[in-house]
Amino acid sequence: MRRFLALARSAALEALAEPLSAVLFLVALLTVPLLPVFHCHQFGDPARLPRECGFSALLVFGLVFATSSAVRVIGGELASGTAAAALARAVPRPLFFCAKIAGVLLAFAVFAVAVSSATLVSVAVAEAGEIQAVAHGGSRAWIPGLAVAVIGPLAGFAIAAAANRFFRARFCVGAGIALVAAQMPALALVVVLSPVDMAWNMLPALGVLALGCGVFIILAGALAVCLPPAVVTTGIVLSVLSSFVWPVRAIVPDMQNFWLVDAFAGGGMPSAGRLCTALAAGLMLSAFWMVAGSILLERREIP
Repeated sequence: MRRFLALARSAALEALAEPLSAVLFLVALLTVPLLPVFHCHQFGDPARLPRECGFSALLVFGLVFATSSAVRVIGGELASGTAAAALARAVPRPLFFCAKIAGVLLAFAVFAVAVSSATLVSVAVAEAGEIQAVAHGGSRAWIPGLAVAVIGPLAGFAIAAAANRFFRARFCVGAGIALVAAQMPALALVVVLSPVDMAWNMLPALGVLALGCGVFIILAGALAVCLPPAVVTTGIVLSVLSSFVWPVRAIVPDMQNFWLVDAFAGGGMPSAGRLCTALAAGLMLSAFWMVAGSILLERREIP
């Protein structure tokens, strides 16, 4: 267990240490609250656009961040010989693969928590702004909540920069952690100040979408064992696109079952049956690709 935790920790730090990771974190957390402010049409439900921005940010930015990290952590270490050094110390290959993927999934979970918090804040800003516009006219954005939603990520980035400058802390790792940490007081302030109830019922659907993304992350790690990074990236992009149109359900998620944002239209929410079905499918596919990746690594010749 100590070896597993050590490998998982190193993989999580490596995923967060990439400069692209910090940029994706910041862009995603600013995109979710800001994009709905620039909408030109009202789609009936004021929270529709913020919801879709949050779910889209988790899917797009999360997959770009985490699948590239999985390819780098698995394929990069195999190519550079780092994996050979670890495996030479009596580390079983399945343990190595599972621990590395677990570390990447942990980093992705950090990202998912931040985006989920930003989505809750963005929905509250839109709903409170609609009430304000109906009562008094003017902007459909609730300015105090919007300010909190924007200042939080910027403050987290500034804290990471200050820690790097004065304490020589690793900037990219610190930025990822600080951005998530800054979202918590921002969410707490909106909970206290908002005139509307928070949309906590979105969290299970966001969790299901994160689980669907997790399957593609594990798939990327499994393919990186035996394929070049460019081929793996192309395969993941095609898999994600086909999963919305023509999914091969035996090996990839049917994202129509994981993309549950449409169920919230008109004040509805996904049924417990839909959530449980997606949860079961995601867990089974995750286990399948964990086993497949372990087998592929077991059979690969490592000089």
